Amino acid sequence: MAQRFPNVALLGATGNLGPAILDALRSAQPPFASITVLTRTSGATYPPDVHVKVVDYSSQDSLVSALAGVDAVVSSLTPRGGDAQANALAAAVTAGVRFFIPSEFGLASSNAALNRDFPNWAAKVDVQQQLAALRAAGTIDYALLYVGLFLDWGMQGMLVDLAGRRAELWDGGDTPIAFTTVASIAAAVVAVLEGRASDKVELRVKDVTLTQRRLLELSAQAVGPEGWVVTTYDTVQAYAKAKENAKVGIPDAEYAFLKRAFADGAYGTRWTADEDDSAALGLKEWTEDDVVALLQRLAAGAEN
Repeated sequence: MAQRFPNVALLGATGNLGPAILDALRSAQPPFASITVLTRTSGATYPPDVHVKVVDYSSQDSLVSALAGVDAVVSSLTPRGGDAQANALAAAVTAGVRFFIPSEFGLASSNAALNRDFPNWAAKVDVQQQLAALRAAGTIDYALLYVGLFLDWGMQGMLVDLAGRRAELWDGGDTPIAFTTVASIAAAVVAVLEGRASDKVELRVKDVTLTQRRLLELSAQAVGPEGWVVTTYDTVQAYAKAKENAKVGIPDAEYAFLKRAFADGAYGTRWTADEDDSAALGLKEWTEDDVVALLQRLAAGAEN
C-alpha cells in the first residue's frame, strides 16, 4: 500500500517543529515516494533521502518550479515570515498540489475571539480564508492542526525553566491547558496525510491537559523540590501593554499575547472529548507519570 500523497514537501524544516516533522515523514510506513525540503539557503545539511530545493519565497516562478510533482505540502513556516506561506499556497495551486497543511500548530486561530483580539493571528486567518475558498472551488484540500502549547518547548523557559528551577504562573496558573509534544505533533501531521482524520478540516490533538500549577508540581517531582523560584504574571495587564507596544513594533508583544491567550480558557486552551482528534490520529492520552518521565529526560539533556 502506498501513501495517498506519495510526494510531500516541507516548508520550514528548521526551528522548534520542522526537524520533528521531517523525521516523522522519513520514518512513515508505508514510506513516502519523495520528501522535499524547501529552504531559503543552501547552508543546512539534510539526510541523503531528502530532496533539497533552495527557493525565493517572494518569487512565484521559484516556488512553482520547486513544487512541481508534489502532492501535499506541510508548512511549519513562522507566521512572522511575512507573505512566505501565502506565496507558497498560491504556488502550490499553480503547481497542482492536492493537499496543504498550513502552519497552525497552536491555539485554534479560527476561534473568533482569538483572531479578533490578538493581531499576531491575522496572517494565519488570511491563509485559512484562502484555503476555504480554494477547497469550496475544488482546487485544493487542506487541514488545520491545532495542538495547544508545546510541552517540551515550554519547559525551556516559556512556562518552566527546568535547569534554572524557575517557573511563571499566568493569572494564578489554574486554567487547564492542552499540551502537546513536538514528536506527537509530527506524528499527527503524518496521520493527517495518511487520511486518518477523514475529511475534517479542523483537528485538535494533545498529549495531556494540565494546569500550570500542576505542571509545576510535576516539575518539582521530576528534578526535586529545592530551590524553585516562582513568579506570577498578570496577563490582562501584559496584554494591554503589549497591544500598545505592537503598534510601534516592540517585539515583546507576541509572547504577551500568547500568555494571555493560553491563560484564558475562552480562547481555546482546552477542548471537549468530541472535539479531540488525538485518538483518531493515533496519539494516546498521557498520564502524569508520562509527563514526569519527559521532564526528567529534558532535565538530563539540559545538564549534558
